[in-house]
Amino acid sequence: MNPEIFGWQHLTYLSIVFVLTIVSYVLILKYAKTEKSLNIILKIVAVLLLLSVVWNRISIAIKNNNALYFIPNSFCGLSSFLLSISVLIGKRDCKFFHFICYLAFIGGLVTLIYPDFIEQNESFFYSATISGLLHHTFLFYLSLLMSITKWYIPTIKKWYALPIGLCCTMTYGVFLITALGFNDAMIIKQPILDGTILTWWVMGIIVIIDSYIAMCVFDYFNVWRKKNNKQRKTKENE
Repeated sequence: MNPEIFGWQHLTYLSIVFVLTIVSYVLILKYAKTEKSLNIILKIVAVLLLLSVVWNRISIAIKNNNALYFIPNSFCGLSSFLLSISVLIGKRDCKFFHFICYLAFIGGLVTLIYPDFIEQNESFFYSATISGLLHHTFLFYLSLLMSITKWYIPTIKKWYALPIGLCCTMTYGVFLITALGFNDAMIIKQPILDGTILTWWVMGIIVIIDSYIAMCVFDYFNVWRKKNNKQRKTKENE
């Protein structure tokens, strides 16, 4: 019997990922006190993300007997390449993160919860299956870790990065379909889930709204924290 979404294999994997994520975050926040140590950790995770998505694209290309499938044609595949490379070569809180981190977080989380590719083979450790789960795991893990450690700080001041990035992503998808002959890319032709209204533009609206809400929430708490720190320092100096 093939693995199933929310079957015992999927739920076991999610449980292991949840525990390891919480434990590792606690250890990182406790012991990675310097900029150098944090940078090393982030770049190690970025390398793991890059290796896992390369493995996944090779597996998909072999499965389809078509080398063109090494080219990422999904939001998460593209996000994994872009996020890993940008962390390896980019600097803290660069503007590019204010696009790719939102796409990575939402895509990684949704796919971990509902991996529609998990049933493609009777083995949970089938190359295309396990590599797909791993790169979505590292995608979600890295994007959240960057926010927790303030390697990028969500803010509504940089609201423009997300819609510009999404426009570039969809243009890339159109190029794959029209120029390279992909049957579909970036869910342009069909919904992300069959029989639903989750088309590319509906997903785009959801991503933008959710991301803008997150930006506003982060801005609110940053202002609140700065105000409290200022009041505390004022009282200490009195």
